[in-house]
Amino acid sequence: MPSAAIESSCTHCGLPVRGGTIDPGRPRFCCIGCRLAAAISGGPERVHGLAEARLFFSAVLAMGVMTFSLILYSDPALNEVVAEGELALRRFGQVFLAVLSLPVFFLLGVPMLEGAILDLRARRVRMDGLIILAVLSAMLLSLIHTVQGHGAVYWETAVVVLVLITLGRRLEAHARTKGKDAAQAMLATLPEVTHRLTAQGTTEPLRPDSLLVGDTVVVRPGEALPADVEITEGASDVRAAHLTGEEAPQSVDVGDRVLAGTTNLTGLLKGRVLAPARGGSLGRILALLEAPLPTTRALRIVDRLAGALAGFAIVLALTGGVLRYREAGTLPALQVALATLLVACPCALGLAIPLAYRAMRAALARQGILVHDPVALEVLPRVRHVAVDKTGTLTEADALHWIGRSGDVKALAALDALVLHSGHALGHAVDSSQALPPPQALELIPGQGVRGKVEGEEWIVGRPEWVRSLIRGSENGFAEALREWAERGASLVAAAQGGEIRAVAAAMAPLRPGAAAAFLALQASRCEVRILSGDRQSAVQSLAAALGVASDGELTPLGKVGKLEALREQGHCVAMVGDGVNDAPALHAADVSIAISSGTQAARSEAQIEILGDDFRALPRLFEGARRLRRTVRGNLAWTVLYNSAAVVVAALGHLHPLVAVAVMILSSAAVSFRSFRLLEFGKASP
Repeated sequence: MPSAAIESSCTHCGLPVRGGTIDPGRPRFCCIGCRLAAAISGGPERVHGLAEARLFFSAVLAMGVMTFSLILYSDPALNEVVAEGELALRRFGQVFLAVLSLPVFFLLGVPMLEGAILDLRARRVRMDGLIILAVLSAMLLSLIHTVQGHGAVYWETAVVVLVLITLGRRLEAHARTKGKDAAQAMLATLPEVTHRLTAQGTTEPLRPDSLLVGDTVVVRPGEALPADVEITEGASDVRAAHLTGEEAPQSVDVGDRVLAGTTNLTGLLKGRVLAPARGGSLGRILALLEAPLPTTRALRIVDRLAGALAGFAIVLALTGGVLRYREAGTLPALQVALATLLVACPCALGLAIPLAYRAMRAALARQGILVHDPVALEVLPRVRHVAVDKTGTLTEADALHWIGRSGDVKALAALDALVLHSGHALGHAVDSSQALPPPQALELIPGQGVRGKVEGEEWIVGRPEWVRSLIRGSENGFAEALREWAERGASLVAAAQGGEIRAVAAAMAPLRPGAAAAFLALQASRCEVRILSGDRQSAVQSLAAALGVASDGELTPLGKVGKLEALREQGHCVAMVGDGVNDAPALHAADVSIAISSGTQAARSEAQIEILGDDFRALPRLFEGARRLRRTVRGNLAWTVLYNSAAVVVAALGHLHPLVAVAVMILSSAAVSFRSFRLLEFGKASP
């Protein structure tokens, strides 16, 4: 059963389709152009009839109408016919024109009429309403004059307008698929055939979509990885520019995670499938680019603006038509009204925002930046404070390793087991291949640590200060080690059991590539950067001083939220970049939330934007992309409003023929489309 009226996306181009009902079994289209384009390309509409023939047959009929109209009204020989014969011939000609014209209306006008009715039910007037109002006015007057047997007819104007409008939309529909083409291009990076390792040690060829989690694949040099895999054997250089925007080859080794579509360049690799292509990072990008574009503030403004322009055009068309009728009669008056309505059609306004957003979304996705919520792109240009988590976000979680460990073997095993299963970024520092006792009754305290039973004993593992506050006992001789590693900027972990600290460990992680350059770029764009971390103050300050930014350490998750809320209360717009469970509250509290994809699902679920690659320079690229989008949207709106307003005035003064008005309107849409499509090139020249 069809659902209630809601918003969805066009089956062909992906732009929003508002109003009406949604039937899960049928495609939806934003205009007749997309309906025809999908049909001609063999899309879902083909099963519902010969819609692809509509435009062709309508064009043929319109050519007949134009030709016969010229013969009927322009041939001097007809003027020599006797009066009665001429009247009979003209009446027959008018009837014949009506017979040719009415099918064009049913083929091309009825779909527009349906759209206009849906708009009226939603209490708005948009392009379909203006077109149908203009065309119906011409056709109804022509039909009345044909039945009466006297008076001018305007069949050729009505049918040619319908054909030109539909043809223009057809071309726009074809162009609008460029954003979706970016998604399909990513699918092309997958190999047609991959090789899976069998239990007997041989390889078998199969399609990538047949792989299951846990399968082992063999990838030779020059081949692309068929799924997200963890390298189990071999080392090589790979290139993953299609997902991360990083053109330079990267070295991978055993234990590294490599994304689907990545090209293996130098060595033979074996890897365990972590997620099939469509269920992993590549699948999330495809789903994002093909998803409906949510309604943003800019889209709501454009809808209101289009409605206002449509109402203004109707009033102006009626006024201009009445004034022209008093001066020159019916035909000039109708042409003025028709031209005014046609040139005022807010088609360009309807394209100005969605096309630009989809183009920028696709351009950023190509660089490994996934925009889940386009509203974030509206807000980013206003952001002047960027808060960044440290461990796993600013530093590489995959590179974390224990550099100082002390305590008995049993205590260290308990520490490793609890950290590994805690979901914290430090879990990457644990050697998961070693035999660790499985913990039970695991209880995670975000920002502090974890409790659990290991081999029947109660253990507490986490920040040394938190552990000390719970056991109220001694550090058991570990105070000096903790102080020494804290001064080096290490992340510290203590394990306590039986009321005393039994083991400590220190983990270090290098900065993500490009972090220093990213912070300089953000500061150059008048953004203040601040590190917010739960790590020790000394470690955070040491890192912040090296990067030249402010910092706050030893923060709980709620402490991070407090820092963000304090900035927002001062009127600042704040972005938060994080990766862990303890970052989720701060991500939720920020104006713009950005997650690193190597982080936890909790962080990604709260984030409006997700960065796939390890290169932190993606962050300033994201900000620049948002600013570029804002400039394009503003330019599109300014062009559309000024251009259409000037054209409406010219048409209302009687200086535009209706057919010229159609061409002027199509030109406006073409200009907006061209400006928006330029955003697809954003970042291609970036290092």
